Amino acid sequence: MKNISSLHNDTIKFITGLIQKTSLRKKSDVFVVEGKRELQLAHEGGFIIDKVFYCPALFKFTFSKEWSLENLGTNNIILVTETVYKKISYRKKTEGIIALVKKKTFDLDSIAFKNQFPLVLVVENIEKPGNIGAMLRTADASNIDCLLVANPKTDMYNPNIIRSSVGGFFTVPIGVGSNNDILKFLKLKQITPYAASLNDSISYEKIDFSTPTAFVVGAEATGLSTFWIKESKTNVKIPMLGTLGSMNVSVAAAILLFEATRQRNFYRDM
Repeated sequence: MKNISSLHNDTIKFITGLIQKTSLRKKSDVFVVEGKRELQLAHEGGFIIDKVFYCPALFKFTFSKEWSLENLGTNNIILVTETVYKKISYRKKTEGIIALVKKKTFDLDSIAFKNQFPLVLVVENIEKPGNIGAMLRTADASNIDCLLVANPKTDMYNPNIIRSSVGGFFTVPIGVGSNNDILKFLKLKQITPYAASLNDSISYEKIDFSTPTAFVVGAEATGLSTFWIKESKTNVKIPMLGTLGSMNVSVAAAILLFEATRQRNFYRDM
């Protein structure tokens, strides 16, 4: 097992560069994942673990037959000192394990649906990585078929997306494309898009979402483009009871997805 104790090691510099620089992430074929649970989910989700960096002084978990470093599918395990580990860690509460993981493509053609009546979330022009991560977490919780990113404004391997998704990045199928690409995909799969918009809209609880459905949400600052307003079956809104008139996009997505999930469970039980 290799050891790294120097902060000036080229591999350590490479990892910090991946965390900090979008340009380097775009050129590289690997990305950074931190945390025991996240790495386990990545491995189970078919991602290839390239290198594991492990700090025994910070790793508080007990190894077992069910979980060990070897279970991550790589023999390339490197011991690092606590000082070195803290240099490459990007989480406030670290677990002492971080890895370089091989990228996957986000091709729309690779997405397979698990539900008879697919439920999809489309996010357009979202800039904040934390919002995308939060929506991936919600997507996992509501067991939707996929999350589609239209006209992405941040790279999907941003560490803040992975961290804020709490593993959802590895459990929810993700597709990335232009508005036209995603609309073509939805039409091919016979999925009806509904635009989340306050203008000329119907309150969400009055619509039947038990058929194949895609909710389309946009950035908080600008909302959805006219493209999706035009191409969606109808606009849907969540009534605002306070004075602000809006809510976080990830919260709005959660309300819509769980309404669709509630309707589908209700209809199946009848």
